[in-house]
Amino acid sequence: MNAVARGLESAPTLGVASATGVEAHLVLAGPGARSLAFLLDWLIRTALALTYALLASRLILGNFRFDIGPDDEALWYLAGAMPATLIYLLYHLILEPLMAGRTPGKRLAGLRILTLDGLVPTSGALITRNIFRMIDSMPVFYVVGLLFVFFGRQHLRLGDIAAGTVLAVERAPFLEKLARWRRDLTAHGEWRAARQRAAALSRRRGTGVDDALAVVDDYRRAAHALATSRQTTSPARPAEYLEAVYSDLHDTVHRPARRLPLLLLSLFRDRIPDALSVMKVHILSVTLLFIVSTVTGAWLVYSYPDLIALFASPQLIATVERGELWTDGLLNVTPSAVLSVSILTNNIVVAFFAFCSGIVFGLGTFYLIGTNGLSLGAIFAFTTQHELGGRLFDFIAAHGFVELSCICIAGAAGSYLGEALIRPGERTRSEAFRAAAAEGIRVMLVVTLLLLICGFIEGYVSPDPEVPRWARLTIGVGYWLFMISLLRGYVFGRSRGGEIAI
Repeated sequence: MNAVARGLESAPTLGVASATGVEAHLVLAGPGARSLAFLLDWLIRTALALTYALLASRLILGNFRFDIGPDDEALWYLAGAMPATLIYLLYHLILEPLMAGRTPGKRLAGLRILTLDGLVPTSGALITRNIFRMIDSMPVFYVVGLLFVFFGRQHLRLGDIAAGTVLAVERAPFLEKLARWRRDLTAHGEWRAARQRAAALSRRRGTGVDDALAVVDDYRRAAHALATSRQTTSPARPAEYLEAVYSDLHDTVHRPARRLPLLLLSLFRDRIPDALSVMKVHILSVTLLFIVSTVTGAWLVYSYPDLIALFASPQLIATVERGELWTDGLLNVTPSAVLSVSILTNNIVVAFFAFCSGIVFGLGTFYLIGTNGLSLGAIFAFTTQHELGGRLFDFIAAHGFVELSCICIAGAAGSYLGEALIRPGERTRSEAFRAAAAEGIRVMLVVTLLLLICGFIEGYVSPDPEVPRWARLTIGVGYWLFMISLLRGYVFGRSRGGEIAI
């Protein structure tokens, strides 16, 4: 215990300005503490996912061996495998906002995510932090993230830099346990009661105006006591606990009120359209890149048909050469529900990877957009050479306008991120990166929602041969016009002049 306490004293700290004029000090978690918390969370989420999969296997398949028959395949995928995968993948994304910057593993390790101002991060910041796990986890075993943590002064991984967060040590609970271990039950009594009042107010259960005023008074008294303690050359032992309580009070007092309905309305009506307006040059550039690369891919295969082997698999080439599309009879092989979930998952991953790869100064984004455009053009040219271009267009018409637009918008957000790193302006590079990531995540939210609907269209409408071309075009163009209205904020009441309609 004493060794751990000494470790707290030697750990890096972050000073946070406050309204009282007395800085709150956050103790930042080092590589060891971060790795312990991650390992604990990994064990917990793996156990939860495996437990769910076993129970679902017993209920759906009647066994614990995952022996899947043809009749149970769709049900097992939707009610067994997919939920287990979501439990594993969305563990941090769901629990961190619900537990105010904690997870079970972080709580066991005594850690908590806070902003650079010492407050609980917003849901947007926590989502940003987790989205950039895609880069932090590359190439394997979180190599990129660990390099940032080991060599960064504040031990931040890339996701923390993008979200403006730190992983701090929760000192007060640890020091209370230490006092009980020493049987020093009278230590920190007054300030322990203050921390308990702050914790109750943070939970917003059974508290009122009087409780809030009491916490504000605790904050003022703690600031005075802490300032006095810091002026002494030999601080008393309770000062460390007072530092921790003051940080907790700072978080409680300065935490802004958040009204979710108003926040979502403001997001879709104002913030997302404003972010897209800032990125309009990037959207135009990425769209032109996609069009040019598509035309280039088509020209290459028209001129040199053998080059199709660079863009398509041997199975796809053989299928087209037989006069068939790989989409023919797709619903006979895969149920629509399974197909939809598979497609929308893939599209969302591609879009977020196009965004996150902008961290490589935009080069990763341009590579992904360029290669996707080349592949699309090449495959269209190849199918047209075998008189299948019209049928491929029919398959794409219902979902393709919005899906391709979303990929270009995600790429534009990635290039905006890359430009912030290349040209930070008057800000520091990390500040410019953080601001660009916040704008990009807002855009990616609406991209995700649009791609979800695209996935259902691609699973239920696009492969159905009974749907005529005019109906596919009506769905595709209508959905694209809805996308434009949504991105401009018109769906939620924004006026066409950019002013809020009253």
